[in-house]
Amino acid sequence: MELQQAIQSRRSIKKFNRDMYIDETALKDAIFGAADAPNHGMREPWRVVYVPKHKLAEMSREISRYAFPRDLEKQQSHYEAVTKLGGFLAIVMKCDARQREENENYLAVGAFAQNLLLLLYEKGIGTCWKTPEYIFKPKVRTAFGVGPDEKLIGFIYLTDLEEETDYRKVPRKNRGIMTEF
Repeated sequence: MELQQAIQSRRSIKKFNRDMYIDETALKDAIFGAADAPNHGMREPWRVVYVPKHKLAEMSREISRYAFPRDLEKQQSHYEAVTKLGGFLAIVMKCDARQREENENYLAVGAFAQNLLLLLYEKGIGTCWKTPEYIFKPKVRTAFGVGPDEKLIGFIYLTDLEEETDYRKVPRKNRGIMTEF
């Protein structure tokens, strides 16, 4: 697959199939491959927490009780969605008290995440990037082993690619993407 084709056709997959499994070798290859790509300032302020399929139920039970402490319906909904996945990644970023370096860390993690999504797509693994509000809750952060000098940036849901994916280019809203000086 050509890079431009992958950029144009990769989409977030939001339909999950409980019976799907992902190729863990392909997943690991994509994670390490994404880390090989150049990024902002050659920084590497990220780490990835992988939750394999057989641990999704346990992870959901723990996380959802912190994320939705008084809402059993949302806890159940989270469980129903997450246990259909083939796996789950939590992206964690190293913090820096210096404003410029912190900004560079965000840019580097964003570059890593985009490369990872494209490489997973190339390997036939569907993804959906999620940044739910509860990633900021201390007990959720603790559950993923996020240290005091780190931030939980978001989650990547791992699933099948849809069989009948519509690869039409989605019209972009930013028409003024380029101007001249």
